[in-house]
Amino acid sequence: MRADATAEELRQQLTHARRRAKTAERELAKLSANIEATAHSAQLSERELRARLQEAQQANEQLRQDVERKERERRALEVNLREVLENLRNAAQEARGSRVTTPASVEEATLVPAQRDDGGW
Repeated sequence: MRADATAEELRQQLTHARRRAKTAERELAKLSANIEATAHSAQLSERELRARLQEAQQANEQLRQDVERKERERRALEVNLREVLENLRNAAQEARGSRVTTPASVEEATLVPAQRDDGGW
């Protein structure tokens, strides 16, 4: 009887151990599926983030090129502005110089009467 009781106890322990093993296998399968799903999701996220990063880097490069182009245009406009201002200064100086001579020659032409041969008639 003692052997029968021991055998029965061992059968119960074996049955219990099998149930625990099946439960552990199911849990392991769930965890494996979760890990695979998480890994897949991480890969998708990484691809999406890499694509967004690449787009952002391209946009930054385009903006950098635009800024360089605008800076070149600004410098060219600055040079043109200096040239225009210099031309205006020169024109103003010439205008001042011609005003001084032009009115004098006009005054001379008007104030100095021409000599007439008709005796003033």
